[in-house]
Amino acid sequence: MKEFSIANILETLKTRLDENSLLHVQCRFGIYPKKGFVFKNPIAIEKLENLIMENGLNLPTNYKEFLLLHNGAEFFTYEYGNAFCLYSLEEMIHEYDKMLYYYHSTYYKQNCYPIGYVTDIGPILIDHSKFNHSDKENVLLIGIETIDFSCDLKTWLERMIISEGHLYWEWYSKVVEYE
Repeated sequence: MKEFSIANILETLKTRLDENSLLHVQCRFGIYPKKGFVFKNPIAIEKLENLIMENGLNLPTNYKEFLLLHNGAEFFTYEYGNAFCLYSLEEMIHEYDKMLYYYHSTYYKQNCYPIGYVTDIGPILIDHSKFNHSDKENVLLIGIETIDFSCDLKTWLERMIISEGHLYWEWYSKVVEYE
């Protein structure tokens, strides 16, 4: 069995892509379009370490692993954009600086990094507040409400790929009891 890692999640996805980095996906109403993927080149480990040190960052292992594989990526692209993206380290630093200026929440400023964006919803944040103690991060999504996924980046990414870029957390079910 393969190790559960960012590398294996992305490698498995890439085996399903055609020569143009396209994948047929199942959408609502029986629509079966091809969606694309853009994987940027990896960041050099020396550059990663320098930027982390220069900016005083405390990046979780899963995000560093992603950056060393792809310094940014777009997932499920189509003619109007993409379902979501993960930032390059440079983009993350830029968005983090904006977050420090625009966000009012002290918690976000002290414990979170913006690592990507879900189209039409908002930024994806990594909450690294527990990272020093457990090597675990938590993924948040800031939209009209803050959604706490209660999982790490690799789990969230795998779920987004399995759901083909759809907002899986909005799928609703309800336990009912019948007499």
